[in-house]
Amino acid sequence: MARVEQEKTAGPEAAGSGGAGPYRHADPVVDAALDWFVAFQGGLSDSETLAAYRAWRESDPRHAQAFDRLAAMSGMSELHAATLAAAPPPSAGAAPVSPAAPATLAPFVRAEGGRSRSPSRRAGWGARWRSLAAALLLAVVGLNLYPELMLRWTADHRTAAGERREIALPDGSRLTLDTGSAVALDFAEGRRGVRMLRGEGYFDVVSDPSRPFRVTAGFSAVEVTGTAFAVRADNAADSVVLERGWVSVSPLDEPGRPVTLAPGDRVTATVLGLSAVARTDPVNALAWREGRYIFHQQPFAAVVDNLRRYYPGPILVLDHRMDGERVSGNYRLDDPAAALRSVAAIAGVRMTTLPGGLIVFG
Repeated sequence: MARVEQEKTAGPEAAGSGGAGPYRHADPVVDAALDWFVAFQGGLSDSETLAAYRAWRESDPRHAQAFDRLAAMSGMSELHAATLAAAPPPSAGAAPVSPAAPATLAPFVRAEGGRSRSPSRRAGWGARWRSLAAALLLAVVGLNLYPELMLRWTADHRTAAGERREIALPDGSRLTLDTGSAVALDFAEGRRGVRMLRGEGYFDVVSDPSRPFRVTAGFSAVEVTGTAFAVRADNAADSVVLERGWVSVSPLDEPGRPVTLAPGDRVTATVLGLSAVARTDPVNALAWREGRYIFHQQPFAAVVDNLRRYYPGPILVLDHRMDGERVSGNYRLDDPAAALRSVAAIAGVRMTTLPGGLIVFG
């Protein structure tokens, strides 16, 4: 059975609730969480449904995380207002939330006795489904906004698309943040720590053997006493490039198995661990510090993805037949649209710029 089918059969429709409707999220875990969200918003809280929910929630940590994110977003004032505006008034004598329901269900679950029995039941259910539609829409939007909101709350320093910023750290070290990047700092009680939340940063670290400097990202931790290196972090991988000195790189889940990099070395960390150490040219790999993007024989799709970070508008690729076409170039990053246009011409891909800055390939 396909993964999506396995995830979906564990949703509330398996307990007979009917699910969240025709909308389908690209992530099956999130999609199932949305089904439960809407089911509980609709007042389903019978023992069979709650048992099925608990079984689904406990079967995979990702299930609990996805639903809890929705539960957290239920506290958004916009979501609360949209739900209350369209929801029918509760019937007299409505029962309180079932004490058997998990705490994260408190904003959603209504006891079975709380369902309206008035003569205008059809109108009430129409209002309720409008309420659910509004709640679902805001939940879907919230799922997309949640990472960015969390980034804003967590980051000490951020850069926008196309922006590059130099930051003096509390210990005298220097940090250069590339486009669309964010970091959180920890220099309390003698520590020297930076968490790379997103994007890429170049670190020029002041030597202090008694206080190692530590950078953590999504999949790796880098530890140094004094050196210069760059860390790039995205959802799929971390990449560490050493310019001078030495660094120790460890997988986050296996801190006892570090690798040591020499100048010109690069290593990538993913959920599977560390890659083999590879050689690279730091001048090219770190050219973004000078506002340039230098690449040699890279796949067209990879180049577009990198330039996407510097372009403030949306980029849509309709034809993927040329994704693997190898291209080389040396471009200024202050005009990413011109760089994209040139790379598309080299690869033989049609590029169209629409009103609003939308770029379409294909």
